[in-house]
Amino acid sequence: MAIVHSSPYRSRLMFQVFSPSLLLANFAVQALFSLVFLHAYRRERQRFELVQWAIAAGIGALGMLLSLWGHPVATIFGEGAVLWSLALSWQALCSFDHRASRTVVAAIGPALYILASASFESFAEGASARPLLFGAVVLVYCGLILREHWISSKTEKLAGRAMVVGWFALHFLAGLVWTFAGDAFAIKPGTQSVFTEILALELLLHAVFGNLAAFVMIKDRVQLQNEWSAATDVLTGFVNRQTFLGMLQTLSHKIRGEGAFLYVDVDHVKRINDRFGHSGGDEVLKTCAELMAQELPKNALIGRLAGAEFAAYVPDCDIEGAEDLGHAICETVAQQMFFLGNEFVSVTVSVGVAHGLMQVTPDELLKRADVALHTAKDRGRNAVVVWDTGLAPQPV
Repeated sequence: MAIVHSSPYRSRLMFQVFSPSLLLANFAVQALFSLVFLHAYRRERQRFELVQWAIAAGIGALGMLLSLWGHPVATIFGEGAVLWSLALSWQALCSFDHRASRTVVAAIGPALYILASASFESFAEGASARPLLFGAVVLVYCGLILREHWISSKTEKLAGRAMVVGWFALHFLAGLVWTFAGDAFAIKPGTQSVFTEILALELLLHAVFGNLAAFVMIKDRVQLQNEWSAATDVLTGFVNRQTFLGMLQTLSHKIRGEGAFLYVDVDHVKRINDRFGHSGGDEVLKTCAELMAQELPKNALIGRLAGAEFAAYVPDCDIEGAEDLGHAICETVAQQMFFLGNEFVSVTVSVGVAHGLMQVTPDELLKRADVALHTAKDRGRNAVVVWDTGLAPQPV
């Protein structure tokens, strides 16, 4: 790499026109966030994106430190490090959203900037060439980060994502200004202006809010995961009884039309537990839950209400369709063979079906399905019974 030294413009580069105090503050913020990210990773080793954000903040701090040094070569590498920090933040976001990291691809922008600034006469001495390339690279990475958020927001609703998108949109606009107005507002060697101070302040704010935004999203993700864990059954992944009944109550106010309630009980699970241990019983329950989910439509609300008892509410389903679903679940489970304790074991289920317009309360639907389920058990199990007014009520 050849660094040209002939022009007087090379004595001061882009970041060298910024206030040293702002660059120093930026260095301190980035270094602090890098340590905070590493500390968070020590407590949550499964979150590799924390390491990536820590490295990104650390490289950003290094970039500010090199820019403070004052040597032209150091400043070029410092500016490249700032771009590399933004690129790594993009990669950390990809990891956070469970997409593959492309570190080599992310390095293209910073590498291009350093090579161009260090090797070509127009970049080494021109007042407009460096801001143009620097701003263009900032625009690319901010655009990629915004695109990542846009894609992920379709599948996961995080409350803090809107704040993150808003900030990076502002940073994107700053990149536009830097790219197309830098020369007009005197980003020139040996000079400072209100414009350059505003840009330096924007970089400092980005160091604060860009890193803080990552913590906001991580906090939202953890909170969402904790809420989901509290609402779901660990073994099957279905919602638990309390959540199921709450969601059913909500549906009763939002959905108009026919709906069916299926109450499913896996027959003789206690015998399986006694014979093959609770691990065998858990395997049976988990597989039965999967088979049940396969037979039900995608819009069905499914939950595990008790040890071997499952329930499903199917909107817009008439009585004949509900009974057909019950028989499909029974037949699918009966055909499944379980390999437990070095032998094949067959399992059956009993199903109670209740049906009614949404004027029927969720509690009433549950009671009716429970009555039908008890009747199916009384009739020898491995059966489907549809509730009608002739069935005697029983407690839930």
